[in-house]
Amino acid sequence: MYGSDLAYIHHAGFSDFAIRAAPEIIGILRRHGITSGCVVDAGCGSGILSSALVAAGYDVVGFDASPAMIRLARRNAPGARFRVASLASMALPPCDAIVAAGEVVSYAASLRRFFARAHGSLRPRGLFVFDFVESSTRRTYLPKGMVTADWALAVRADASRDGRELVRRIVTARRVGRRWRRQFEIHRVHIRRRSEMRQLLTAAGFSAVMGAAYGRCRLMAGDVAVIAEKH
Repeated sequence: MYGSDLAYIHHAGFSDFAIRAAPEIIGILRRHGITSGCVVDAGCGSGILSSALVAAGYDVVGFDASPAMIRLARRNAPGARFRVASLASMALPPCDAIVAAGEVVSYAASLRRFFARAHGSLRPRGLFVFDFVESSTRRTYLPKGMVTADWALAVRADASRDGRELVRRIVTARRVGRRWRRQFEIHRVHIRRRSEMRQLLTAAGFSAVMGAAYGRCRLMAGDVAVIAEKH
């Protein structure tokens, strides 16, 4: 997922959420007494949140499963450290907070081990801040797109028959020299109820508060924001 062209398009045309969420997430960390130290940006994407965290004085380690996203992140947040890794494989360093903004955890088929590793890497009363997809209501749509001078995008989103996945089919076209290059990706996003997510967090040793926003930054319909504190 997020090959070179989609990573470029996502950064160029769809960075608004990360830009709006970054100051609110930093505010959450500070209100919980985390004003410095190591913050892990899990699923860091093109590095927008990482850049804001570095500017706010944090030591940032970012992970993403997409090598193309990591290349962008290294350019956009040169003060952070980045590695290519998935939620299933990333080796979490000792840290004061973990952030996974933008439905990152919803791409994982299983979260139990990741939550346990997150808990183990955090200092006492450390924070785990993330959001997940709880419902596909108002999140499915027929093909829609966007066209610019150097790229184009078409996306369709459907719920799976059992209602447990949101499936996005994405076609991109990007100008490369005098030609246009076309690529196709399918993203499968897992849908989980709040009760299921709370149970997983409690089992891992977290207490959690859930809502529809990071401060003043509201999430998309069907998404839930989580502020989980290590016991």
